[in-house]
Amino acid sequence: MKTLYLLVSNGGDGSYSIGKTFNAEWIQKQRERYENGESDYEYDPGVDGDGFHYSTLQVPDECTPESMGFVDYADDEED
Repeated sequence: MKTLYLLVSNGGDGSYSIGKTFNAEWIQKQRERYENGESDYEYDPGVDGDGFHYSTLQVPDECTPESMGFVDYADDEED
């Protein structure tokens, strides 16, 4: 099993979506950015008025973003 991270993301227009990633290193970097005061509540995924948050799901190892029908949020952010 592997971990799928789910983060609420502010769409900037009053809408919200769920960002998904398998990238634990990217999650750690986002946490560190928040702890260092470098996060922007308006734009950074997982950040709200109460801190940096995400939920996780355990999925079978063979699951990929493609097989699950989503773009990995961490990969999408790097473009």
